[in-house]
Amino acid sequence: MTLRSRRLNFTAVLQAADYGPVIRCLIIEAPEREDRKWLEQYRFPGPVYARFPSTKNGVEDSMGRYYAVFPVNGPDIEWTMAYTYNFEKARNEERRWRLPGLTCKERICPELDAFIRRKPYQKNGVTLRYMDYLPDAYRYDRKGVRSTRKGTLPLIIWLHGLGEGGTDPTLPLLGNRVTAMSQPVIQQYFPERGAAVLVPQCPTMWLDPDGSCDWSKYRMEDTDGSSFYSEALEGLIRQYLHSHPEIDRDRIYIGGCSNGGFMTLEMLLRMPDFFAGAYPVCPAYYTGWMTEERIRRLARVPMWITAAATDPTLPLVNPDGSPAHADALYEKLTAIPKEERAPIVYSRIPMVLGFTSEGAPYEYMGHFSWIPVLMDQIKKEFNGEEIHQFEWLAAQNRALTRRG
Repeated sequence: MTLRSRRLNFTAVLQAADYGPVIRCLIIEAPEREDRKWLEQYRFPGPVYARFPSTKNGVEDSMGRYYAVFPVNGPDIEWTMAYTYNFEKARNEERRWRLPGLTCKERICPELDAFIRRKPYQKNGVTLRYMDYLPDAYRYDRKGVRSTRKGTLPLIIWLHGLGEGGTDPTLPLLGNRVTAMSQPVIQQYFPERGAAVLVPQCPTMWLDPDGSCDWSKYRMEDTDGSSFYSEALEGLIRQYLHSHPEIDRDRIYIGGCSNGGFMTLEMLLRMPDFFAGAYPVCPAYYTGWMTEERIRRLARVPMWITAAATDPTLPLVNPDGSPAHADALYEKLTAIPKEERAPIVYSRIPMVLGFTSEGAPYEYMGHFSWIPVLMDQIKKEFNGEEIHQFEWLAAQNRALTRRG
């Protein structure tokens, strides 16, 4: 590949993957024939499975003034990943691609089009950004929704992990594949009208006790298990319901991963008898916070917990062999007699698996148990019938739980 004095601009078309967003296609501005010839021989950092002259939209066109490149993706191919993890800041950040002769001028992700970026919510000096998804029947014609569909739409709330805090509300949607919530893989379990999806973002992390995000000052055992953002998140949820009368108040579901799993439990404690069901994933909830009073309050809500036995970040077993985190939570919840609590389900998966770019088995770091959750791979057998996690969740109804 020859060196060039003039750089070509490209648009990175992103796609949500199980392990974070990746480049699905590079659409490179190549107005001159010599540009396209140069790109035919360009050596990308990894394999590509297609490249050709194209239109501005990446459609093959031998006379096009653009050039489309489709790289091979996989958890074993780092250069196509759109985020890198900043360990110092404990946050995902946009990757800066260093491709000789090429400059990224724009990033787009069509899967984000289903979500709406809303005006940030503010309360007592705290700002929470958020995005949401509404099925097409509710997305438009607000007057019609208010008059004819009041109280008919279930709501799923997702609370992000540590790496997705900040001021870019697309980060919680793409850092984990939360865009799947708007797609048939999850929406199929709400066949009547679909389900709305609410994805808030906190500026630092949900586990932050004072808003400083300086967790080095604290140990879990030194705090009482409360969050600086609890009041603001409750306010956001209540305001969202006020603005969306179409939401069914008896079918609101809350969950999230790691930090978000912690905040899920915090919201269940703060807003008793409010949610129809919960789905905490590898919850960052310290055993010392699991007092008898808190456990009894949590046990009032149907809950499906997920975690991996290989999780090194929030291990399920302490060095002394006692249960920790998800294991401890499940043990304490199920110690309450069945007749005194709501249904509690636990998927303790042995490991988190995927596939490489070549289709070979690939083992993710064990903390990433949200991957099978968002892929709809979590399921259990109930009375001889296999039920998926979100299928079970969709069947939970606050009105029925109260009567029960």
